[in-house]
Amino acid sequence: MHTEVPFRLVGGYRPLIVVSARFNGSEPLDCALATGASHAMLLPEVGARLGIRVEETRQAQGAGGTLQVQIGRARSIELGDAVARDVPVLMTPDLRRIGDAIGARLAGNLGHSFLSRFRMTVDYTRAMLTLATPDEPLDPRPARAALPFTLAHPSKPLILIPVGINGPSCQFALDTGASTTVISPELALRVGAEGRAMPGMSGGGGTVTAAAAVVPSLAIGRVSLSQVRIAVADFHGPLAQVLGARLDGIIGYNVLRRFRVTIDYPGATLRLE
Repeated sequence: MHTEVPFRLVGGYRPLIVVSARFNGSEPLDCALATGASHAMLLPEVGARLGIRVEETRQAQGAGGTLQVQIGRARSIELGDAVARDVPVLMTPDLRRIGDAIGARLAGNLGHSFLSRFRMTVDYTRAMLTLATPDEPLDPRPARAALPFTLAHPSKPLILIPVGINGPSCQFALDTGASTTVISPELALRVGAEGRAMPGMSGGGGTVTAAAAVVPSLAIGRVSLSQVRIAVADFHGPLAQVLGARLDGIIGYNVLRRFRVTIDYPGATLRLE
């Protein structure tokens, strides 16, 4: 199976990828695309309308703090010709706050519980998302960078990759749902990235205080970028505790938009072209 789906960038200078997906055969629903999310998500009232039964209620850790979520299962989620069945889904009103922050009415979000079944390519230039099953042939064109990734933790399966900031290698998450690249205050201090005040960033669970800065170099595999604008924010600590792993930063849209990004979940490989 191979399918292409157009997407749009919503949110102005802090863009988020939005696609139309169907849950349980529903009408098309506007959903964010966030590889940093552990699950597909819906607003609680949308989940109830589509017959998704709440099986559990618990707290989850987002970038902006903890949030209360309900957990159920969708019989199916469809995106283009890609169909996944029996998909775990989180339901939270926090999606409404994120939608308000970007000026869009989000009904849901597509995260790891759906995306992990596919090889996904995000082509920012064409505003096109491609999903393929593992039996489809790989793109024969050489990649500027190709490297394996690991998933952080079963409960928080962030994509972790090595990233060089001014030389030394650090551990970053890759999140298509992050509008900008973010580093921890500790890393900013280590590499001499001096920040200046900026508007707070909206993340799962609340708003995060941040500072704007520039790092002279950022390297992913063989790809090296110069004078990269980043944000410095102190939310990595709580996430690292959940993950049980060090987290120095998050690669977001302002870096990813320069490439055609392929995340091969079954093959645990990242390609930048």
